[in-house]
Amino acid sequence: MTTGLNGAKSPPGEKPGLPSDIYASLMSMPKEDRTDRRKVNAAVAHQAELRRNGRTAWLYLNDYDHGTQRKAGDVEWAKVFASEDDATKWLDQHDPEGVAWEYEIEGGQRQTSVWIYLADESSRAIGDSSWAKLFASKQAAEKWLNQTARNGKIWEYPIEE
Repeated sequence: MTTGLNGAKSPPGEKPGLPSDIYASLMSMPKEDRTDRRKVNAAVAHQAELRRNGRTAWLYLNDYDHGTQRKAGDVEWAKVFASEDDATKWLDQHDPEGVAWEYEIEGGQRQTSVWIYLADESSRAIGDSSWAKLFASKQAAEKWLNQTARNGKIWEYPIEE
């Protein structure tokens, strides 16, 4: 898959982008480290281990409904998927032009839901690795909020499989 996870097929003759696992790893790195092959390889290996251990999820932002912008917390604002395959199947069926992005889950393996924190609730920068933090449990999210963002909010979203 290319940049993020794009359900749409590339036009004929278009060069493929980076595989989504490599792109996600690169985007999680500081810009100055993205040209260091050793650091890139380590980041890709780390991302693969997180994925194998159920510590990532794919997030699709569904923030518009017939011209009205949904907000974080609205039931349909986002879809969260357990795997790239789950996201691909859903996108192919429901939004072939849509994109899902992989995020690390803090505080353990994913369960049936994740809790999402946004530093800026009005931002739509979903492809930016710092746009959202996903947590495996409400307790992990609340602990992080108490230490880092006391006035922050979290929202629970079920994981689609």
